[in-house]
Amino acid sequence: MENTPALTAQQGSPAATDNPVDYRRALGHVPTSVAVVTASARSGPVGMTVGSFTSVSLDPPLIAFFVDRSSKTWPRLYEASHFGVNVLGHGHGELCKAFSRRSEDRFLDVDWHLSARGLPLLDEAIVTMECTRFKVDLIGDHYQVVGRVESLELRATDPPLIFLRGGFLDLTASDTAPGRDQGNG
Repeated sequence: MENTPALTAQQGSPAATDNPVDYRRALGHVPTSVAVVTASARSGPVGMTVGSFTSVSLDPPLIAFFVDRSSKTWPRLYEASHFGVNVLGHGHGELCKAFSRRSEDRFLDVDWHLSARGLPLLDEAIVTMECTRFKVDLIGDHYQVVGRVESLELRATDPPLIFLRGGFLDLTASDTAPGRDQGNG
């Protein structure tokens, strides 16, 4: 049996869900994909890392992600009715971190291009999607953003970048211990 830090509640008994530390620690056991959402705002390209990207519907093709309502980046993303989703691949942990920082110019030292629709897309993304904002709802302390996929491109067949227990899971290694990123490769 794996040794992990104990939650406030004893194993086998429910922890109070009003304790954000326990709640986050428990949800840290759920692997999440990593994507960077980008758009063209009035002030220039804007982007942020999301760890909540998911498919919603095939017909019509809808995706969703969640944004903390206290995000300073969200108002700039919301200016645009279209946005890009850049799914990151294995080894792109630093790119993920670059779009998680509080820096104003997250595109500095990042290879990207404007799509035919005028969206900034990351050159290193393994999948890119161009979306139209379909719906935004406030749910708890987050906005749920739903987008209609207008176009997509599978750009590489690399394994995806997966976040688990505070680190990146290396799906290419024979030992897939979480919390390690093997660099760019």
